[in-house]
Amino acid sequence: MGTESGTAEKVYVRSIKNNIVTLVLLIIAGAMIYSLPYFRSYYYDTFVEVYGLTNTQMGALGSAYGGFAIIAYFLGGFCADRWPAKKLLFVSLVVTGVLGFLLLLKPPYWALFAIHAVWGITSILTFWNALVKALRSIASEKEQGRVFGLFEGGRGITNMVQSAAVLAAFGILSEKISAQAGLFTIIIIYSVIDIALGFLILFMYREPPFHRESNAIVNVPVLKRVLKMPTTWLNAIIIFCSYAICCSYFYITPYTTAVFGATAVIGAAIGYFSQYVRPVGCFIAGFTADRIGSSKVLLGSFILMIIGMLGLIFIPGKKSMIGILLVFCAVIYASMYAAQSMHFAIMEEADNPVEVTGTVTAILTPLGYSVELFAPLIAGRCLDRWEGAKGYQVFFGVLTILLVIGLFCTIAWLRMTKEKRENIQKARLQAKAEKKKKS
Repeated sequence: MGTESGTAEKVYVRSIKNNIVTLVLLIIAGAMIYSLPYFRSYYYDTFVEVYGLTNTQMGALGSAYGGFAIIAYFLGGFCADRWPAKKLLFVSLVVTGVLGFLLLLKPPYWALFAIHAVWGITSILTFWNALVKALRSIASEKEQGRVFGLFEGGRGITNMVQSAAVLAAFGILSEKISAQAGLFTIIIIYSVIDIALGFLILFMYREPPFHRESNAIVNVPVLKRVLKMPTTWLNAIIIFCSYAICCSYFYITPYTTAVFGATAVIGAAIGYFSQYVRPVGCFIAGFTADRIGSSKVLLGSFILMIIGMLGLIFIPGKKSMIGILLVFCAVIYASMYAAQSMHFAIMEEADNPVEVTGTVTAILTPLGYSVELFAPLIAGRCLDRWEGAKGYQVFFGVLTILLVIGLFCTIAWLRMTKEKRENIQKARLQAKAEKKKKS
């Protein structure tokens, strides 16, 4: 059994209040590290022109990143339990940023492919699971809902601000200099921010004393114990069912234009509306979870998502109904991000210690997020098989069925974790009572 620890002089306290700076850094890092792998999608035509790519090659870059990411989700969990989160986050952010600078050399296609593949490693394998572990470690047992709610909501705000600022810079430079200058400026901004965040986390994150359960990369006894826990599989199914909405909601945009006769601008606005609703849903979910429990918030989120999806399916496709459609969209957006913020918050209710977070997420993330591989294929099949509104409605029906499955799994989770949740609630009430006495 080996151990590693951080700076001895610093006393580590597991609470959001004592780690607010770290939380802000983790929120920004959790948003910004994905800017480089994904920005090409938002500046598609310019990226294709600058690097001389075909549409097929452009798609292959996404496949390179996504393919490595699926494998990385699994292996990354074991990395998070094997090495300190601070070091993994530092390496991930810095290497991601350095690879961004390589894009300024206008490398050939094979190099672009390799860069995107490595990003699948640096932004997932060495980053995501370590990030989840770091978030769990800076919040107390009774603050898990709040920390993940703040994280997801904060990521939404970060994306809103950075995308608006970068888009403005791109527009000005493209008009006054060239499209390439605008694109390269975006790359420089994202790369510098990632590297800076890496160093800030390295020096400012007060990590708890690191305890390694085993020197082996895969801690087999812990893995066996986690695999035998029914809550592990329930958690994976819950993530799969709720994340299906998160990776499919953008089909609402073509649905509004094709079925409701909305203009392209209105359709796009309804899509962007999700990012404005995101912080609201996440913040409310996070603070509510610390009062009533993360899984109860998750239960409510599934119910609201089902209501929202049924609304999309059954409201008449008329221009006059776009306002009502927007209401159902708001319900879907707020509840799907609320559910997303609870994906890992409920781990505390399953009695999974922070020390084995990596092993647990090594199972949860590849299984849960694998829906991203299937959802687009199912959507495409539905839209090709049934024309017009019918195709979208069938696909939304499939998503609704997944939500119902997720709802029943959440109910099973509530029954299975009753004792642990009661203990958390007792600790919460005791802490409130002690705080009242001191005041």
